[in-house]
Amino acid sequence: MRNGELERRLRAQREPAPKPALRTRLEQGIPDAFRQRESRWRQERTWAMAKVGAVAATLTVVVAVLGWFVLGFILGPGGSGVAFAAMLEPVAQATGKVEGVHVVIRVLTRPGEDFAFANLGGDLQKVEAWIRGPSGPEDPGRSRLEKLDRIYCFDGKELISYHPAKKEAFRAKASQGAADLLLFWPATWVRQILSTPSKDVEVLSHEEKSGKGRLLLHERAAKLDPRQEPSFWSDFDRETEIEWDLSTLRLTGLEQWVFDRGERRLFSELVSIEYLPAIDESVFHLDLPPDVRWGGERHASSEIAALGPRDLARVFFEAAMEGDRATLEMVCPSPATVDAMLGGDRRPSRIYYIGEPFRSGSYPGVYVPYRVRFGSGPKSVVKEYQMAVRNDNPEHRWVFDGGI
Repeated sequence: MRNGELERRLRAQREPAPKPALRTRLEQGIPDAFRQRESRWRQERTWAMAKVGAVAATLTVVVAVLGWFVLGFILGPGGSGVAFAAMLEPVAQATGKVEGVHVVIRVLTRPGEDFAFANLGGDLQKVEAWIRGPSGPEDPGRSRLEKLDRIYCFDGKELISYHPAKKEAFRAKASQGAADLLLFWPATWVRQILSTPSKDVEVLSHEEKSGKGRLLLHERAAKLDPRQEPSFWSDFDRETEIEWDLSTLRLTGLEQWVFDRGERRLFSELVSIEYLPAIDESVFHLDLPPDVRWGGERHASSEIAALGPRDLARVFFEAAMEGDRATLEMVCPSPATVDAMLGGDRRPSRIYYIGEPFRSGSYPGVYVPYRVRFGSGPKSVVKEYQMAVRNDNPEHRWVFDGGI
């Protein structure tokens, strides 16, 4: 078929009309959905994240179907032909207009790592969250997240992260910590999908029956540096399945998979979700044991504060080799990590190489390659890996964040 003839046939195609019930919901949630074809939605902030510095999501609604060829956000053969952004926007609105939620999720993470870390060699871990949305313009909401090795608790003013096994805790102001906890606000899950660029998303299937809507999407991985192995959820090609109640439009189910070396692995699944009229304030209060040690960025000398990522990594290893606890505490926020680095098996004994820092994936800091011998004698080991360092602290100076 000639290009000109193919183009004429594609242009002649028209989008099939949505079902009456779906059209009514779309017109209620997004009045202009059927009047402004191929227009860009204006940016808006998620109401639950507006007071904690969330990034505005740009929602692009594409509603022209080019025959059997599917462009980005359009549903494939057998679907309604309605852009999924237009379909999910009412779900995001209805799911967010609640006082609070209690969710139980199973995530393929591991102790010692944050929730987005993908532990492909491990088992699903239980994560439980209680989240109360903002009650007004001056209220950032409340959040509490728990998994086996850590508890994050935000009371509206301060975020406390507690690590029972290490007997250490960290404090952060509302502007630093609340946004991370609101990642477990179900409306945010929908918003994150809506804000994903169309070129990175493909709709695999969509159905509405038995009182439920279901949407299955494929998302492409974040671009990684060749030196960095995929470690976090966004580093992988992945699929997300969302379910919602057709009468309330609230989210009722969520499953996520990652693709690793051709294998599809379940990364997380929503076990239960409760939409609550209220959550007792005591849920967001955390009682800590008297022997807890407080971590965080300590006051640093001007020399330490001026270090770049590569020099900081070298100072970290050198201070550990020399037993210089004072310097190690200035570059490492974790008391437990400082103890471990000064111990026998974990203590560095020789630095072979410190490489150039690089950014990769969605990690907010940088990675610094290294080759270092740990321990001494016949039981010593040489490790070649990357140290994670970041500078998104109030002083904007580089500190150790992991990778040992």
